[in-house]
Order: sequence, then structure tokens, then C-alpha cells
Amino acid sequence: MKTLKIAVVVWTGLLASSLAYSQVIFSPVKIATSSPNSLISINNAGQVVVNTGTSDSYQVSSWNRVSGADPLDLVGTNSGGADINSSGDIVGAGDPDHSGVLQAFMWQPLIGTQWLGSLGGRLSAASGINDSKAVVGMSYTAAYNQHAFLWTAANGMQDITPTLTSLGGATGVGINASNQVVGYYYPDGALNTLGFLWSQAGGLQNIGDPGTLAFAISDSGMVVGQTTLASGFRHAFSWTSSGGMTDLGVLGGAGESSALNINGLGWIVGTSTNSANSFFHGFLWTPTSGMQDLATLAGLSVAIQVTSVQANDAGVIAMSTNKGGYLLVPKMTATFSSSVNPSVVGQPVTFTATLTTMLGPPPDGELVQFVASGTVLGSAPLTNGVAQLTSSAIPVGSHVVVANYPGDANHLPAKYTALTQVVNK
Repeated sequence: MKTLKIAVVVWTGLLASSLAYSQVIFSPVKIATSSPNSLISINNAGQVVVNTGTSDSYQVSSWNRVSGADPLDLVGTNSGGADINSSGDIVGAGDPDHSGVLQAFMWQPLIGTQWLGSLGGRLSAASGINDSKAVVGMSYTAAYNQHAFLWTAANGMQDITPTLTSLGGATGVGINASNQVVGYYYPDGALNTLGFLWSQAGGLQNIGDPGTLAFAISDSGMVVGQTTLASGFRHAFSWTSSGGMTDLGVLGGAGESSALNINGLGWIVGTSTNSANSFFHGFLWTPTSGMQDLATLAGLSVAIQVTSVQANDAGVIAMSTNKGGYLLVPKMTATFSSSVNPSVVGQPVTFTATLTTMLGPPPDGELVQFVASGTVLGSAPLTNGVAQLTSSAIPVGSHVVVANYPGDANHLPAKYTALTQVVNK
């Protein structure tokens, strides 16, 4: 348990302008199996890395809203998951030989666990993985120095900070589709960290002033993390090679913040204090609306304290708190209409349901069921958020017509009762 806590410390380290961000725009879903204050990660398929713990062990599960938790078949009793890619591959650190020393792993759904080794020392931990199964993290060398690594199936574990001899060492935290790696390190002789961006072609590039930590990088090359200001306060930042560093601010007052993740939409999520109290809240930052409190956007208690947060490209946010894990799902809106109302018995009537979220409709092909006065009329697939069903089998009378959407891992189920269809003789 003690070594896992050490590893956790190592790892942690565009909506339209018309949206009313003061309103509740997310529906919260409790992740029942998630331990409080644990690392959390989500992929674009809505799968979440869930860390569960007991008094003497930690374990990892893959969880989604539809099917629940699926425990990983990891050896040992002291494992922690850190990241998941679009294929459901999970990386983290575990204890394969019950020695109390963590080793980096990659778990794949059809293959199981692969231990990734080390840079010559005993301890290693994986922090990030991309869709090409390239993995980043930290490892001790044979000289007991902590270095950042990039692991690929073709080349194994590569030391990307090979000349570093500082006691604090280096940690690789995030990786994008181009195998650009971000993280942080202690330059030799320094007492404060620098953020870094590493690529195979360009090598190691420093980001920010002393005290900077880089946590994630988008496929477009935007880096997010935390930097120390001249005032001594630590603020969330975004950085690009062309535009440099942007201070993302805080939720209010002279507080502190940290950007932990950025998705393909340009959403940045992280943690921040506010003017009312000193504990950390989850935030969502967008270019149009700035930094907003996730508790407010999801209708959660403002007393919830947030540890870890990520967002996928469907706009679903996974958040770990002192009360356990939450999934924040964008709310669905719908319109529902009838082609002719009232109609006469035997006359074809087309019902149209249009479903969308603030980021657009659910995927094409998902079914919407149409029900009139408890009788199922049939189902129709969504195309660009629109499902249409034509029926001439509605009997004489007044009928409440309902459209049922079952939802998926990124969208909540919904029942829309929008009209009363009158059928005359």
C-alpha cells in the first residue's frame, strides 16, 4: 500500500458561445466501485479506469455506464491504473511478485497483462498510453536515478532523459498520437521542476519557468499543466510552441489551479480552489467561457473535493472525488413531432424524434423506440440525430406517444413524452 501511494504522487503530478454555462449542462452518474481520491481516466468509448481499494490492497477495473465494472486479471494485490486508450488498453503499475516494488504494466482486453520492465532499476510506473499502444512513465535506472521513458512494442523501453543525474529525476506523464511526450523533471542541481516536451526528432524541450509540471498534450500539440507564478501561487496553464504559455486562472480569489487533461475539442479540465474555501474543485475551461466549476455545471454539492479529472471527445468527464468517482454526461435535449395530428384510423402517421447534446447528436444507427399508450409501434435508427417511424396501426382514440432512447456508454437513456396523438374514425 505504501509503494502505491508513492506512485500516485508521481503520476498526479469549443463549445458554442451561446451556451449558458451558469446552467446545469451535465448529468452526474455515480461510479459505485470507485475508491475516493484515486486516479481516473476515460476513453472515447466511455470506458473508465477505476481504481478500487481495501485496507490492504488496490485493484483496477474497466468500467462503463452500460455494463458496469470488469476487473483486470492482474497478478498481485497492489495495482493502480493510470490511463486507457480507445481500444480499452490500460496502463499503470502493479506488484507482480509481491515484493512491494511496483512495475509498469499494459493490460489488453484480448491478451491480458504485459509487464514493461524498467530502465535497469527495480521500480517503474506507466502514466499514459496512446491509440498506437505507445506508453510513457517513469523508471529507476541501474544507478537509482528516476528517468522518464517511452515504451513501444518495437523498441521496448527507451530512456528519454538519459543524461539526467538529479535526485528528483524525471517523469513522463502524457503522450499524443504523434508520440510527443510531456512530463516534468528536475534539472541537474535544481530544486524546482521544469515541464518538458519530448519528441524523437526534437529531443527534450523545456516548458515554463521553475516549478512547472506538464501533465497532458493534445494531438494538435497543446500542452497543459501547472506553473508557479512570481507571486508563488500555482496556476493551470496551456502552452503551444507558437503561442507560448497562457495562464488559465483560478475559480476565484488568490487561489491555485492545475490543468490535468485536454481532449480533442480543446476542453481543458483540472482542479482549482475558489474564493469560498481552500479545497480543490473540478473545473472545465473553454476558450469561450473560461474556467467554470464542474460542481455547478453538474448540479453537485460544492463541498465535493476533486482529486483527478479527465474528459473524452464526446464531452463526458470522469472525475474522482473524496466521495468516489463520478461520470458527468452532457444533457440530452429532444424535439418530437407528428406529421398529422389529429389523424384518421388507418392513416399513416410519421413520428419524428430529434435528439442532440451540446456537442451534437448520438451516433448514427442507435435505435429510438416509439410507444403509443403502452403499445410498441416499432423502432427506428438515428441519422444525424433524427429518428422517424411511420405507422398506420394506431387505433381510434387519444394516445400518449413516447420516444424511448436507450443510451450508450457516452449518452444517458431518456424517455420523451412530447405529444398526444388523436385518431378519429
